[in-house]
Amino acid sequence: MTTKRSGKSLTRRAALALGASAMGLIAAPAIVKAAAPYKRTLNMQSLNSGEKLNITYWADGAYIDEALKRIDWFMRDLRTGETTRMHTALLDLLWEIDSLTPSTQPLYTMSGFRSESTNAWLAAHSDGVDPSSFHMRGMAMDLTQDFSDPGMIYRVAKKLGKGGAGFYPVKRPFVHVDVGPPDSWVYPEHGDPTRAERYEREEAEKPKG
Repeated sequence: MTTKRSGKSLTRRAALALGASAMGLIAAPAIVKAAAPYKRTLNMQSLNSGEKLNITYWADGAYIDEALKRIDWFMRDLRTGETTRMHTALLDLLWEIDSLTPSTQPLYTMSGFRSESTNAWLAAHSDGVDPSSFHMRGMAMDLTQDFSDPGMIYRVAKKLGKGGAGFYPVKRPFVHVDVGPPDSWVYPEHGDPTRAERYEREEAEKPKG
């Protein structure tokens, strides 16, 4: 099941040389960029559907539209079959997180895009589901990678500080990452409930055109 990815060996060696601590796992974004300046590839496997996707979605300074469409389908709402255009910032965050971990495993995904109906159903039947979740905007992913260290992705995402990072050490541990306003939490704690409002306000305040 081990899969090697191009452009990642340098960052893994750098991370391992620094040790397995949370600080050691963050080599530096500059190292990541230097290791793979011409393309970005995501290697993912859905724990719910069993589907696998190993795809280069960015190369030579541009996103690849056909690859983005395949990612949108892979990250679809499995309950309804609905898709949305996933935020490229989320893809870049996943790529950067993956580049900064020492694991050779794919990113094991659990939940990508959620329709409003699916999110409402989950919020009604589960604890810890945000009614205004960034999953509904194509800006969030629940995932894991190293089953022996399920909090690894959380430590990396929290250190990067490029969005929300939540660790859920439940029976089937996973990490939530998103590209909304920066925040971090460990379940049963919850993230800041005003993050979606803050995001909408910040987007509305951005200059048009």
